[in-house]
Amino acid sequence: MRPVVLLLLLSLFSAVAEGAEPHGTPARALLMLADSPPELRTRLLACADSAAAAGNRQLAGEALGYAGTSFRREGRVDSAIVCYRRAVELDGGEDQLAALLDQLLLRNGPGDADEVVERLAAAVLRGEIVPGPAMIARRAWARFQQGMPDSASALFDAARQLSAAIGVDLAPGPTWRYRMGRVALELEQLQAAVNLLLPVAAQARGTDEEVNQMLEQAGNPLGMTRRFQDEVARRVLNRDRSEVALATALGGRLFSLSASDGFRPGGLLVPAPRTSSRRTARRPLLAIVLMPPGDTLATADSLALALRRHGLTTLLLQLRGHGLSVGSSCPLPDAWFDREAMLEARVARDVRDALSAVNRNTPVDTARYIVVGAGPTAPIAVEAALLDPRVKALLLVNPEPAPVERGLMRSRLARLHRPVFFQIDPERTAPSHWITEDFYRAGDAAASRVVETRMGGVYLAQFQNDPDLAPRFLAWLDATLRPTAPRSTRPGPRR
Repeated sequence: MRPVVLLLLLSLFSAVAEGAEPHGTPARALLMLADSPPELRTRLLACADSAAAAGNRQLAGEALGYAGTSFRREGRVDSAIVCYRRAVELDGGEDQLAALLDQLLLRNGPGDADEVVERLAAAVLRGEIVPGPAMIARRAWARFQQGMPDSASALFDAARQLSAAIGVDLAPGPTWRYRMGRVALELEQLQAAVNLLLPVAAQARGTDEEVNQMLEQAGNPLGMTRRFQDEVARRVLNRDRSEVALATALGGRLFSLSASDGFRPGGLLVPAPRTSSRRTARRPLLAIVLMPPGDTLATADSLALALRRHGLTTLLLQLRGHGLSVGSSCPLPDAWFDREAMLEARVARDVRDALSAVNRNTPVDTARYIVVGAGPTAPIAVEAALLDPRVKALLLVNPEPAPVERGLMRSRLARLHRPVFFQIDPERTAPSHWITEDFYRAGDAAASRVVETRMGGVYLAQFQNDPDLAPRFLAWLDATLRPTAPRSTRPGPRR
């Protein structure tokens, strides 16, 4: 029976792949076909069983890896690890191994660190991986979890030396800085710990309680705790200066709101220009732009300015854990790991809260507004529109949901059935034309548009590079939201 299922999957994939993604696999084809995460996992696990029975270990490992990622995004760590273990045993690829090791290191249950060390040693011995800086760093953190900080420190040093030799920064993000800081603090290398942790504390704007405690632990013996606190505040202030200058240049201001769960997301509010006949003028339309990770507020300046000149008020809203949107429950971007699904749903609810908050500060139309998503924030914009019928149109720039969320986003667009302006850079490999085309056809295709930029650019920077994009979008928006005049009819005959 299982080989028959595999043949059906292969034939289904062939039908989907025609004119779609010619370099894809049956497992990848399933990503767009499933309407929900549970349905996707059921199909992926069936695909893995059929592929394994037919001797296709690579396909089985790929399907299991996707299933593990889907479980992980919902915080179902144990189920994710089960899938990743099977994927590694069948496929043995470095990506599958890295996913398993990262999950074991985060869970840090009994025996997890031992498994990381053993699996790494076995993979190197079999020639499946060449240990680069990231793999050495994973082994270092596992040694620390085993209670061997000296070994961990030596391995971190080796990883950093190798990184320097090949020109790669081992610790660009907060996770590895935090981990190396923990090791340095354990070994009472206080200044090294402080150097590693200060950037993390500043990025979190002083809201990461564990990092604050670690800085205090390092500062007390040195008598410099207050000085470290002041340094964090100074770095935050320096970073804010450029954003305050940007807000002033755009005619706006930095803005924060109180979400329904008490968190305080933040961003940049750019009100529409005041009109002379304010009493008779309609309240301006609001555009809420969900800033993608990695984009600064300055990246969206051209879009915000174009919207303002067109009479729209714009809120550039940063995701929780990013920029101004930080708090003790989500102080850093890495806090999303293992709970992406929950946080995406929470940010989608932040959008509705933002409309009310903006209206309390500057009058906007509360009966309708638009939402902009770019890259990984595109699926959040779609979910926000599903939650609030007042979202009348969407702008989605290079929509890039997580691969295991493609089918869910497609299903939501079909249910939403509202006008969407898809803007894509044709030179980007992900998402490619076939993904955007599927999203376009799933929704209100008659009222939607797919537009390519001629100049390229990542996400919202496209508006900086191609001056024709904003006018094209605004012309479409005006036509889409133009009120339809009621049809005049002759009065009926008197009786």
